[in-house]
Amino acid sequence: MNFNLLKKELKFTYKNTILWSLLFVLFTGMYIPMSNQILSQSNNVLELINNMPKFLLESFNFSEQIFTKPEGIFGSEGMSFVYLLGAVFSAMLVGKVFADEYEKGTIEYLSVKPISRSTLYITKFTNIMINILFLNIIFTLSVVSMYAIFMKYEYNPEILLAFGIYSLTVQIFFSSISVIISILTQNNSSNLGISLSILIFMYFGDTMAKTIEATSWIKYFSIFNYIPLMETVLEEKIFWVNSLIILLISFGIYYFSYYLFKNKDINV
Repeated sequence: MNFNLLKKELKFTYKNTILWSLLFVLFTGMYIPMSNQILSQSNNVLELINNMPKFLLESFNFSEQIFTKPEGIFGSEGMSFVYLLGAVFSAMLVGKVFADEYEKGTIEYLSVKPISRSTLYITKFTNIMINILFLNIIFTLSVVSMYAIFMKYEYNPEILLAFGIYSLTVQIFFSSISVIISILTQNNSSNLGISLSILIFMYFGDTMAKTIEATSWIKYFSIFNYIPLMETVLEEKIFWVNSLIILLISFGIYYFSYYLFKNKDINV
């Protein structure tokens, strides 16, 4: 890895990551204090939930039981948005690190300098991991802090840590998908379009699979099926092994992308 190049890469991405981290902190700052208020008026909320369409409830992990738990409101609708926003962040980050440089021709310039493609790829991979880890550390700390400050009901701190692990897992997975798409297409618009299409298919496909029996097979192709929020909150069961397997698959995709990056010609 080239540390001078890594410094330049980080300088190119850190501002966006700080802004996204601030967005996640503001998001938790909105949801968690609201969760405490909703719990104090749970009867009115449950009446509203009973009148909502089942598909909408499934889409954002709503249920009567989940709204009676301190981790439930943020762990249902809140974490659903965290998943979606995190995947978008990952795709945009990878687009900036890989696809944009393909389009501008700067990656061609770097690859003819006395820096091997292997070093270049590893440096860019490290940059992506640093940014994703930074955002998720800030996110997890903000969730734990907000619960400690605002939540007046007893909650399970391990569930809050699970939210951070799940968020990290989703972002690393979609970053790996975006890397391989960026290398294949060498175009940021294609990267974002395909990555977000996969996100929509996985997220809403998993939702549809839970409500429409004929489409139940779709859930097996969605990572969200293996890190379910409702089961985590209601059963207080954290899917550590599933998260680890998804991470291993993600790093496997990164490893395949490494060989693709070394051997694929750069479009001029």
